[in-house]
Amino acid sequence: MMKKAIAMVLILSVCLSVFAAGSKEVESAKGLSSVEAALRSAEKMSNEQLYELAKQESGSLKVYSTTSLCGTAAELFMTKYPGLKVAYSSVGETDMFTKLETEIGTAADGADMALLQNAYLMQSLLIDEGSLLNYFPQMYKDVIPAEYQSPTAMLLVNKLFMWNNTGGDIGLDNIWQLAEPEYKGKIYFKDPNTEPVGMNFLIMLTSPEWNAKIEAAYKDLYGKAWTQTNNKLPSAAHEWIDKFLANCSFEYTADGGIATGLTNGAPGNVGLFVFSKLRGNAAAREKLSVAADLNCFAGFMYPTYAQVCKDTDMPYTSALFINFILSEEGSSPWTNEGVMGNYSVNTSIPLQDGTGIDHEVDYWLERCVVEDGQYLASVYADVFEFISIRIK
Repeated sequence: MMKKAIAMVLILSVCLSVFAAGSKEVESAKGLSSVEAALRSAEKMSNEQLYELAKQESGSLKVYSTTSLCGTAAELFMTKYPGLKVAYSSVGETDMFTKLETEIGTAADGADMALLQNAYLMQSLLIDEGSLLNYFPQMYKDVIPAEYQSPTAMLLVNKLFMWNNTGGDIGLDNIWQLAEPEYKGKIYFKDPNTEPVGMNFLIMLTSPEWNAKIEAAYKDLYGKAWTQTNNKLPSAAHEWIDKFLANCSFEYTADGGIATGLTNGAPGNVGLFVFSKLRGNAAAREKLSVAADLNCFAGFMYPTYAQVCKDTDMPYTSALFINFILSEEGSSPWTNEGVMGNYSVNTSIPLQDGTGIDHEVDYWLERCVVEDGQYLASVYADVFEFISIRIK
């Protein structure tokens, strides 16, 4: 009995020290809301300290996520941290912003945190308005690149050009070939008007960096420098977008549909869709080839971000869950063997590709267009209109 009593005293003293440290940091964070102050103090805590604080928060952590594997991560989290509950809700990309905008700051029983995509809309609609708060744990500052710390990203996803190889090699090696009349109706792509990450990809092409690369690819293919054509489009990027979209079929509304349609379709057809759709699909892996070395870019990559809602009453559980999904164990639903096309931003987590056709994230970062929220915000309205009216 005496040993048990001593053990209880020790446990209580540890808990009290954690709570005291947390409350002092919260009190000292002048000018911050209670949630902001809790998150700032949580950034410096260990997982054990956060767990003790999270156990004092009542209810279930409500997570909205555009990635369904969040449900698996939630189950692993609850096993690792008994007593904590996570209620995961799958929310599509187009619905995510509507729900968060209308629910945060109201009496609605909405999310405590979200795993979401689209750097531009997230920044302009939710972060700039103070609806979403950033939390980044200092324990990861040396293994997660600075560009993924604010806002905090947890995952990178790629969409790649793939083509049906059942008729043999089609000789596709330059993006400008996809702008030629011979590809009319042979390219499958989700309508960028309904998929924001696709729209962001096209807008990013008009940046000075990517426009210069598109001009270089033009010269490589045609043997001459790009110049303004009779349609007076302002840049090589605008011309490529114009001609590429004219060749696209938007009949499939989901990436899975594109993968199936391309696999079962005509030889030589091309698709731009998430690489992960080849996971568990032996027929697709056999019949489709990735245009990994396409001159200029092989596709695009975009982050999945982890953000906390400003009105959550579970800041410490939110912080602990973010810590978890940034770890090797917590990211395993997205990055374990056989899962392809998803890459943790944690550089200490190795690629575990069971298919033999994936590569480390750096390989794809060198070949893909990556979102830049600041550039998107600076030109979004004008380029959006240019793209939108060309989708038929």
